[in-house]
Amino acid sequence: MRRWMSGIIAASIVALPLMAQDKEKDKASDKTKVRAEKFKTIIEEYKKAVPNVRTALQNAKTDKEREEILEKLTKDFSPRILKFVEADLKDEQSLEMLMFAVQALPKADGKFYDALADNWADNAKIKQLCRRMMFQPQAQATKLLQKVLKENKDTDAQGFSCYALAKIAAEKVGEGDKKAEAEAEKYYARVVKEFADISLGRDTKLGDLAKGSLFEIRNLSIGKKAPNVESKNLDDKKVQLSDYKGKVVVLDIWATWCGPCRAMIPHEREMVEKMKEKPFALISISADDEKKTLTDFLEKEKMPWTHWWTGANGIVKDWNVQFFPTIYVIDAEGVIRFKNIRGKELEEAVVKLLAEKK
Repeated sequence: MRRWMSGIIAASIVALPLMAQDKEKDKASDKTKVRAEKFKTIIEEYKKAVPNVRTALQNAKTDKEREEILEKLTKDFSPRILKFVEADLKDEQSLEMLMFAVQALPKADGKFYDALADNWADNAKIKQLCRRMMFQPQAQATKLLQKVLKENKDTDAQGFSCYALAKIAAEKVGEGDKKAEAEAEKYYARVVKEFADISLGRDTKLGDLAKGSLFEIRNLSIGKKAPNVESKNLDDKKVQLSDYKGKVVVLDIWATWCGPCRAMIPHEREMVEKMKEKPFALISISADDEKKTLTDFLEKEKMPWTHWWTGANGIVKDWNVQFFPTIYVIDAEGVIRFKNIRGKELEEAVVKLLAEKK
């Protein structure tokens, strides 16, 4: 749902320039003017539908109901958009409509991405869509991104596409796809080598993003030996992961303002109590801006295990942490065995690794 909402904004921006050109279209052919009018009608009807969809989503009781609402919006507009585009795939209005569709429809048809790949991969306007795909990657866009990387002459478009392809592969790694790991590493490495200096604004370069992700792929995947990490405990004393060799360790990288992190606390208390006589350590590493925020929180909330404070630097930066909580489960030999699991699944993983140690 959140992805769809951001898509509405992006799609509206795409549509505006073409709608603003209506006066210039008066000099164009009758066919062009007819298509421009159809384009405008589809966009305006979509904009009218959006408030009703928002209201329906707010009133929906279940995820299934929300899915059905979004699917209906897609079904209402997909056929009309496909008909418009297929009437003249090489017309620039079709490019505008395709870019609108893949950003505005909750579940865009794969045919939209294929049409972009087959007809518009070398067009300069595709760059902004590729940039968006960096942060909201869509597996259906793989063909398009590959063709942009190969055929588009705009270096920014190539770099954005390369990074987006790396993200698509990286998501498969999270699902246990081993082949995808090599693919993600290949694309991230290419970004660092060829596109590192592309600016993303606010002193951020594309290479900065890729380097962190490349480090994660190469050093923090399941089965890799966890790199040693240094931090400070609540007494400002230096601590490091290597001090816990021989123990099963759960690294919980979190922040006090993180709702899902706080929701884990009751179960973590129970788990720590069950494991108190075993070679096990739960280490919560706080990313709060101020250590006092953490210590004040701990005075009110019972969290009787090891706490480190790192702020926005340290492990948060070095290990390319993208969300909270980020969880690593490390066996007694220092190998990463599980990532980003919680609740019962987390506890079962710890029990399994403790049994292996015996």
